[in-house]
Amino acid sequence: MSGKMRTTPDGPVVVSVKTFGALLAIRREKLLESMYGSVVMPRSGYDGLHDKLAASGCPAWLDVKDDLPQVQLPPRLVAVGGHDGASLQLALGIGASLVLIEEPVKEKAKLSFIKAEGTVSILVMAYRLGLLTAVPPMVKALEKLGYRDVLPPSDQLKVLWVALDAMG
Repeated sequence: MSGKMRTTPDGPVVVSVKTFGALLAIRREKLLESMYGSVVMPRSGYDGLHDKLAASGCPAWLDVKDDLPQVQLPPRLVAVGGHDGASLQLALGIGASLVLIEEPVKEKAKLSFIKAEGTVSILVMAYRLGLLTAVPPMVKALEKLGYRDVLPPSDQLKVLWVALDAMG
């Protein structure tokens, strides 16, 4: 299967628990609905967020599907377990178009021909679509709230700020 995309252009978007949790922490989870319409999450991931969603419940645009543990992951991803593994298995099992997942799994997914993006990419795209007025405050909030693990290294963030400034 070398060189052939494992994601399908018209498939649904699958979100991992870490990515959804980061957006939920900064109260920007609704960007997913605005950008992708309906988003899919494996049940195990949703169950892991149950306490954080208890007050508001499951958003209507979030489709919770049973995990698909029988789906075999590509060799580069076979060691990925937990919520990330469940997200990737679901994505492959339902023919997803995109997986919203964080590093280091995101890069391995891309190298395995699975289209993948993370929290910062979502925020930048939302900014480019006019759904956010600025990205830096969102990144600072993620840092402050303990989500540093979804952010790129500081040198990459500096390059991102220059690029965003150039965009106007």
